Amino acid sequence: MKKTNRKKFNIGKSLLIAGVIYFVFSAFFGVFRQIGEYNSQISVVNSEIKEATKESKRLQEEKVNMHTDENYKKIAKKTLGLVEPGDKVYINSNDK
Repeated sequence: MKKTNRKKFNIGKSLLIAGVIYFVFSAFFGVFRQIGEYNSQISVVNSEIKEATKESKRLQEEKVNMHTDENYKKIAKKTLGLVEPGDKVYINSNDK
């Protein structure tokens, strides 16, 4: 009778150990999967930061170049119709 109790105890012990090992491995795999997802999210955010930095530099250069006489003349020509000496002016006779 002792042998069957021992076999039941050994089987129960083996099942308990197998269950603990399964739980530990599944916990580790879950953590590794999450780490992989976080790494991919970090890559996306880093590329967004890189693009935003490029855009910021471009806007800073545009801001510096905005306050030049040449740019003021360009804006005045477009919006106000500025004409400088030597410019060719075409007048549409159909406009009234």
